[in-house]
Amino acid sequence: MIVLKAVPELISAAILYALWSDPLRFGVDWLKSGVLTLLLEFFVIHASGFMAALMYAPDTPKAKRSLQIAGLGAFYLVFMSAFAWSFDAWWMLWAFAWLCFGKLQAIWTGAPPTERDRQIAMLSWALGILVYLGSVGITVSVDVPRLGVTDAVRDAAGFDGNSKGLWEAEPWRALAGAVLYFAIMGLSRPLFAMWQRN
Repeated sequence: MIVLKAVPELISAAILYALWSDPLRFGVDWLKSGVLTLLLEFFVIHASGFMAALMYAPDTPKAKRSLQIAGLGAFYLVFMSAFAWSFDAWWMLWAFAWLCFGKLQAIWTGAPPTERDRQIAMLSWALGILVYLGSVGITVSVDVPRLGVTDAVRDAAGFDGNSKGLWEAEPWRALAGAVLYFAIMGLSRPLFAMWQRN
């Protein structure tokens, strides 16, 4: 069913909203991971454009596309290691590796790609960039409610309220941006799936 395409990102939005509204329900480590999710998504979006172009290359054999995706994924994993190390958030590497595995699995289980598939994937990627920048822009420029992220919760999660970094000082903004981003992208997935079918 086309509607199921929305489920993964809407679940992500719901989890991030739960972290924003009641961070102690899951523990402060989850709050830290939730804030870093938007940073991880930056890498995912950046890589997705290249991966889509490689994945949906109609004239390229499966084995070559798989090697290209694996090579690109390895490059991003090395690049992301610096961030994972600085934030002590090694889960980011596992999450990105899982994304790469999903792309490889799609190559081997899906139908041969067409040029239309590639165009739709690239349009979806472009929308992702716009929604990401818009979500970040809105949540850094308007007053965003703290919900459950009090000063005590922020400090317990290891964020510095005196930091010049906005997400560090006010982590609820990153959570709000992530909720907005994943909700919009989740709602867009069925639309792209319907367009691809026609």
